[in-house]
Order: sequence, then C-alpha cells, then structure tokens
Amino acid sequence: MTHERAAVPDRDPYLLAQIRESFGRVVYGHKTHEKQADICFTKHRWQQGVLVVLTAISSGTFLAAVAGLLGSTVLTALATSFIALLVSWLSLGAKTFKFEETSEAHRGIASKLWDVRESYISLIADMMSGDISDTDARARRDELQESARDAYAEAPRTSDMAFRRAQDGLKNNEEMTFTAREIDLLLPEALRIDEGEAQA
Repeated sequence: MTHERAAVPDRDPYLLAQIRESFGRVVYGHKTHEKQADICFTKHRWQQGVLVVLTAISSGTFLAAVAGLLGSTVLTALATSFIALLVSWLSLGAKTFKFEETSEAHRGIASKLWDVRESYISLIADMMSGDISDTDARARRDELQESARDAYAEAPRTSDMAFRRAQDGLKNNEEMTFTAREIDLLLPEALRIDEGEAQA
C-alpha cells in the first residue's frame, strides 16, 4: 500500500487496492477454467480411445467366435457379451458425460475472462501512470465487474483439481508472467527495451 501511495500520490489507494484484488480473482478464474477445460478434454480423449479399443476387441472376438478359434463356445459367447456390454456402457456414458462440450464451455468462459483480465491490466496501468481520474477508474471498474459477473453467470462449475493446477501454474510455473528479457525476445528489435540483454 505504501508503494502504491508513493508511486501514485494523487490516487485513492483503496480504489487501486480493490481493483488489484479484483484483477487477482479474475486471473485465478481465467486460469482455473483453462485447467478445467484441459481436464475435460483429457477425459474426452480417454473416453473415445477406450471406446475405440473395446469396439475393436468386440469385433475381433466376434470374428474369432464365428471362425471357431476360441475353443469353448460358452466362454466365447460370455466374452463377446461382456465386451459388448462395456461398449454399450461407454457409449451411454459418452452421451451422459459430455466432456468435449464441457471442455468447450470452459474454454469459452476462459476466453471471456481473458478479455476482462487484460482490461484490468490496462486500467491498473492507466491509474498508476495518472492517465485516468478516480471517477473514470470507478466507472471502468464497475464495467469490468459487470463483465466478469456475466461471464461467471454462464460458467460451468470447476473442480478442486483445476483450481490446484491453476494455483500451481500461477505461483510455481509463472504461467502468466514474463521477464523483461523474455518479452524482448518475442518482439522485433525496434521494439525491444534492452537489446543487449535480449541477445545475451
């Protein structure tokens, strides 16, 4: 708080603190929905992969039974029926647990929250540089809170696992941050701040 007052003496420090807090919550929301989308997509891929494998085994077992290669007809019939039951169960599960659709829904919410997140960064930068009045900052804050609320209203629930992965990504893997050197390496030479460092 002292740093914020020193950096922007004419600013309402409580307003900036509140906007920074809201920004942090949106960052976590965005990253959690991204991680939940990844979890759901992985489940979808497993679901489809197992279904393909069981369907192939079922077809092979049926062909072997027709050719009389498995010996006991009773065991062959039981094995074929069991595998057919598993295929039916997985097919019904795929219609009930729509992991691909859920993954897309989470990606859509993450996309909306990304826009809110970036707008918060712009607002914080404008406030700290003194380019926006407190009155205008409050109006912009209210707009961003409404945008975040609208996004969350449409959002499917996330899991504890997704939150833990988001927390690990943000805190330990620095998934949202870059060093000055990393940013310089992404930019054309004319836009780099420290060209010598970027080439090191």
